[in-house]
Amino acid sequence: MFTAKFINNIIFDGKGLRAIGSRGNLTRVFAQQGDLDGSCLIYCLMMMLIFHKKLDWKDLTNDECTEGNVFVDRIQRHFLQRLNGLHRGGIDMDDLSEKMNLCFGDELSEVFSTIPGSLHTVTRRELHQKIRAQLDARKPVLLGFHRKSGMGHSVVAVGYRKEAWNRLRLFCLDPGHRLLFMQIWNNVIDLDYLSNDDAAITDVNHYEENKVCITSVLIINENPVEMDWPF
Repeated sequence: MFTAKFINNIIFDGKGLRAIGSRGNLTRVFAQQGDLDGSCLIYCLMMMLIFHKKLDWKDLTNDECTEGNVFVDRIQRHFLQRLNGLHRGGIDMDDLSEKMNLCFGDELSEVFSTIPGSLHTVTRRELHQKIRAQLDARKPVLLGFHRKSGMGHSVVAVGYRKEAWNRLRLFCLDPGHRLLFMQIWNNVIDLDYLSNDDAAITDVNHYEENKVCITSVLIINENPVEMDWPF
């Protein structure tokens, strides 16, 4: 039997994948690289903020729609380039979270990582537990992983299902690929849930048909309003 958990603020209707935005309206949420401009990490953060009702899609594309929202004004100033695109440039997850918290004026986000020297260093098992706990709470998780080549990438996990005894299947929005009209997710990552080796490349990225290692997560602490639909 196929049983899966998905986050609360995810809506699939006749206009595709949407969410309830900061103004209480239905808004586009998925961003593919090229829609705006920037790194996968920034794209994923914007999707997280929309899911948590901090932004609407038009806040990313139209500087005249802030309506005096100080948080949106700060997001535009710090992350948007000429108010029509997202900055490029190698920012890491800790720096991103710090800058975003400064924009909000509160500890809105936290980062946990198995990378030594990170602000909140955890074991791989603890990282996996954090991912599952967030999804059990029906909240999205921003995931950072690296490949055997050393190259990294970021995606947003919006649901999961338990597979084999050591596998957690994560349904993800991946800004590096298209999201087709009838899709709720466009990538799947199988988490090696019981691995104790913090650096083992044993997670599976299904879209790339390759192994990766999830090393970092960013979570937003504020709960969206509870909803009964669609999952």
